[in-house]
Amino acid sequence: MKSNIYHFQKLNAHVKYTDVNYGNIESYESPLIVNIAGCTNTPYNHQNLNKIGRNDYYLIYVIKGVLKGKNPDGEATVTAGELMVVPPKKWYCIDCYADDTVYFFCVHFTGAQAKEKLKKYGISIFPSVNKLSADNQVQKRFKSIFDAFSLEDEYLSEELSSLLEQLFIEIARGIKRKESDKAPLSKSIRYINECYNTEIRTTDLAKMENMCMTAYNKAFKYQFGKTPINYIIGMRMQLAIELLETSDISIKEISFMCGYDNFNYFTRIFKQYIGKTPSEYRKNKPE
Repeated sequence: MKSNIYHFQKLNAHVKYTDVNYGNIESYESPLIVNIAGCTNTPYNHQNLNKIGRNDYYLIYVIKGVLKGKNPDGEATVTAGELMVVPPKKWYCIDCYADDTVYFFCVHFTGAQAKEKLKKYGISIFPSVNKLSADNQVQKRFKSIFDAFSLEDEYLSEELSSLLEQLFIEIARGIKRKESDKAPLSKSIRYINECYNTEIRTTDLAKMENMCMTAYNKAFKYQFGKTPINYIIGMRMQLAIELLETSDISIKEISFMCGYDNFNYFTRIFKQYIGKTPSEYRKNKPE
């Protein structure tokens, strides 16, 4: 993307985007209102200074480079994968530093529920910095907002409001995933949750956490009250029950989908945990 591409609603068309009043309104007519959305992609260091503050919120998501912000409430440094939300009606100064480039997305927004929506989705206000997981979809949500501006039809405001809330949701998910990465055994638990119906070796799970088998099994049982093997079997049995109750898939195929190549072994494990064979469970499944 080119540097300094901005999309804005025609609110103050006579004002250039370099002016502090560019697209700058405070409104309570709708829950969420997008004033401006855009990106900056440049190899140059630069400064964004507003001595009086804007009337709307200013959300910035950094892709490359370093942003150092300052306002009456404090200072913060924002790096790649992080975002900040500058509150309205407070002066701010943002210094942008490029190693090879400064690249960030931003959106200015207002609305009757703007403050409440930020709180609902756990998005902190500057000088707090929001740290997101690396696998977030925030860039995709921003680009949807950019695309919407190109339509310029009578539904634009409503669509932008919806897309902004989707952006907030994706930010909230990214924050939660980042926080979960700090939790004990987070790498192996995420792997189990994604791949429980494939072959999983406890030795590999322990390596993910840089632990020996004994320490890993002890930590896992302390956190979940069961061994890794029993945890995985429990997830497989829940999948089997769901498929038996909601589909006409053959039991042999369900066995394979749950991670068991040996149908007889699957039947034996199922009866051990559920108290009935898969055939008996399907025949007497809850209505």
